Amino acid sequence: MKFLVAKVLLVMFVIGGASCGEDIPDCPNKLCVLAGGWKLVEVYVDGVKDTSTDISKYRLTLFTPQPTTAVSSNYDRTHPSGRQEQGTWLLKNLDEVLVLEPYSSPQEEYIIKYFSPRELRLVINRDVSKTGPEEIEYVLEPF
Repeated sequence: MKFLVAKVLLVMFVIGGASCGEDIPDCPNKLCVLAGGWKLVEVYVDGVKDTSTDISKYRLTLFTPQPTTAVSSNYDRTHPSGRQEQGTWLLKNLDEVLVLEPYSSPQEEYIIKYFSPRELRLVINRDVSKTGPEEIEYVLEPF
């Protein structure tokens, strides 16, 4: 009986492994790892969760660079207001800073505080001589 159970489990692992064996393209840089669709799920202003703004419409789609060795790619973004924009994105400072370059406004730089396939945390540190918050942290998840 133990032999039969072991044999069944072995067959399940072999079949399971074969079904997950899709071709994954080579990814020579972090751009293609970050590429994908991200939705905004939380915002922290100076360490305090902001619940005053409806962020449910915010989406950021970072397109995979073509070719994968490219140093930048395009993006689409929908703001919480529903306004849409396009631009290019890239990474700098040893892949620690995400730069969004909208076609219609100045570039934006976000420090990548944390990244995993399930979460992306971006931070903006503002000039302390200006009025307003010093730090804004955005928590995004894939959609």
